[in-house]
Formats: sequence, structure tokens, C-alpha cells
Amino acid sequence: MKLKASTLLRLKQNDLLISRDLNLVQFPKELEAIYKDQYRSGAAHEFRYRAPIILGLYSYLSLGTYQALPTAVRAEWAAFYGWVGIIITIAWLLAFIPTMNKWFDHYVGFGSMGAVALTFTLINVLDYGQNNVLFHAAMMYAVVIIYGFVGMRFYTAMIAGWCGGLIGIAVSTWLDTSIDWTFLNRTYTFSSFLGMALAYAIDRQHRENYLQNCMIELNRLELMRQAQQLSILSHQDPLTGLANRRYLDEVLEIEWNRAMRHQTPITIMMIDIDYFKLYNDSLGHLQGDQCLKRISILLSSISSRSDDLAARYGGEEFLLLFAMTNQDQALIQAQRLMELVRNIGIIHPRSNVSKHVTVSVGVATTIPHLNDNLSEFIAQADRALYIAKSNGRNQYHLTTTYHETHEVM
Repeated sequence: MKLKASTLLRLKQNDLLISRDLNLVQFPKELEAIYKDQYRSGAAHEFRYRAPIILGLYSYLSLGTYQALPTAVRAEWAAFYGWVGIIITIAWLLAFIPTMNKWFDHYVGFGSMGAVALTFTLINVLDYGQNNVLFHAAMMYAVVIIYGFVGMRFYTAMIAGWCGGLIGIAVSTWLDTSIDWTFLNRTYTFSSFLGMALAYAIDRQHRENYLQNCMIELNRLELMRQAQQLSILSHQDPLTGLANRRYLDEVLEIEWNRAMRHQTPITIMMIDIDYFKLYNDSLGHLQGDQCLKRISILLSSISSRSDDLAARYGGEEFLLLFAMTNQDQALIQAQRLMELVRNIGIIHPRSNVSKHVTVSVGVATTIPHLNDNLSEFIAQADRALYIAKSNGRNQYHLTTTYHETHEVM
């Protein structure tokens, strides 16, 4: 039976449980609850296939016992012992009902308890004559099957086995029949301890396997987390958290081809922080890094759609990509960008255009065609940025493939 691994415990806790605490075949409270739920479902599913085997063994045992019985007690024995087969059949049918999975311990436990009690009682009540030893051996066989093959966990199997015997003793005493304690100690008691050892070994091994699966699952999730982190780091600029140049090139290529295929507009903005070298020289590189981070957060807020991208192009230069954005929409975004930079109000002690940090922006918009070139499109945005800077900075300049240019302060 293979259960779905839990990630509730950490690797060190798993190791500790495997090496020490599993001797009690019990997990910590939270994990035990998860394990029980999963185990009941898995055990019920397996019981669908085990029950026919148990029924087959029961039928074979019953036939042999029936033939060995004195004729006088055959019918009476069959009438009572037939209930064991009915108990097994009912438990088998219940295993096919998913809603009954959570009650697996109960219906199998009580069924096993009833089977042991019935077998125990019949041995004492009916007169088997010289075949009494054979039926004690048959009871041993049944007890071992209940402990080792039904699929109950250790404590459930132990309760079912011993309580079944106690009920058998109580009923036999109530019916005022003699109990051969010597035979019972050698058969029922011995088989119960043997069954307990089997149930304990099976339960402990199953729990060890479960914890091993938990460790494998934790390792798998950790590897996935690290792979995702590496993937993010390979696409991310470490200082600003924006896309790096490598990832930008990949996305630009994809969006360019998509715009070409569907004949939709695409816009890029090349952004440069005005007089950033002077800012660094006057306030230091730590403050310069903080300035880059604050501008990066602002750019991320502008490129919030799933198809948009904000990237660090190099140094104090950034690039914004807007898929399905035409010239009018590009102008709105450029104006919004300039306004946000003004509102953020980062003090610039040595700027020649403002008391605060400003940016110059080159905007390029196009609907790409088959013979158009992505590198040329980027170069257009770069030239637009150059014009914006040449015209005094703190402004944007927009160009389109239709050779129409617009300069806005």
C-alpha cells in the first residue's frame, strides 16, 4: 500500500522518527491524524482484493472442519460458523463504498472481534470429540490471518483479537461450558502473540516506508523550490528585482513575433535616469542603489498586465515593454510615467533640470511586418531617448514606424 506523502514534518524530524519514536508505532498527533485518514482509504482499497482470498481460505478451512466433525454437530456448527463468512462478506462489500473508508478500522475491527469470539465460543460449546485439537489449530490459523492479513493497524488488531477472546470466554462462561485452559493457552494465546508480532512488524514497516516517502517528497519539493528560485534568478536582476537583459531579449522576441503574426501594435520605452552619475557622486553608491530600487518599483507598477514587462537594460537604463499598445495608449503610459516619477520626489542635489530625480524616455511604437527587424525597433527607442536627452531631459520623445515624431515636455 502506497500512501500520499505528507510534508508536515521536516527532514530532521523524519530521521528522528525513523530511528527512535516508531518503536511505539505512533506518529506525533497532527501527522498521525493525516496518516490514519490516508491509511484507512488505502487499507479499504486493498481489502477489496484481500477479502476474496480470506473468503477462499475460510471456505477451505470450513470444508475441512465440516468433514472432520461428528455428524451430530455438523449442522449446528455450520449454522453458527457460517456467520464468520457473512461477517467477511459484509466487510468486503463495505470496502467498495468510498464514504465508509473513514470507518474501515471500525467495521473490520468489530468484524474480526466477532469472528474470534464466535470461533472461540464454538470450540468450547460444541463437543468435537477426538478432533478438538484440530479445531484449536484452525482457530490459531484464523487468529493469525486476522492479525496479519486483514490490514488493521497494530493497536486496532490487538484490541480486536484480545477482545474477541474475552467475549468468547464471557459467552462460554455464561453458557456454563467447560473451558480447556491448557489448550487455549497453547493455541489462542500463542497465536495471538504471534499475530501481534506480525501486526507490529507490518505496521512499523509501513510507517517507516511512509516516512521515507515523506522524505522523498520533501526532497522533491525542495528541489522544485530551488529550481524555481534558480529560474527566477536567471531571469531577474539581483539589485532591482526587474527582468534582466537575458530574459528581456527572450520576451521581446516572443512578443515581437506574436505582434507580427496577429498584426497588433507593440510599444517599448527606453528610460534613463537623468544625471544619475552625479547623484551617485554626491550621495554615494548605496543611495544610488536605493534610488534604482525605488524607480524599479514604480516601473513594475506601470507594467502590471501579464503581457507587459519591466527590465533593467543596463546601469541606470530601463526598458518597458507593452504588448498590444498603440501610439495613443503609449502616450498615456509615458505621461503617467513622468507624473509618477515627479510624485515620488527623490531629492537630487546636483541635477541640472530639477531638485528631484527625473527621467528621460524614448518611446517606440509599431505594428511589425515580415521584413521588419526587432533590433531596428529597439534602436528607434534608443534614438528617441537620445533626442529626449538632447532636448533638455526630463521629457519623453515618441517615434513610430510611420516616421511621425512627437516631442512632449
